[in-house]
Amino acid sequence: MNFVRKLEKLIAIYFNGENYTIDNYELSRKDSKLIAYSLIHTLQQFEWVMQKRKE
Repeated sequence: MNFVRKLEKLIAIYFNGENYTIDNYELSRKDSKLIAYSLIHTLQQFEWVMQKRKE
């Protein structure tokens, strides 16, 4: 799934990176990890929904 791959790439970027700048606001490593964990949660929910649809 294209959506899942994009989400996984975003997770890797935020989880493994250093500081990031978004709209001229710099995120710390801690902030980046919080975003990564939120994206992981989103991915888990999406996979859960897709699994329920198959049942």
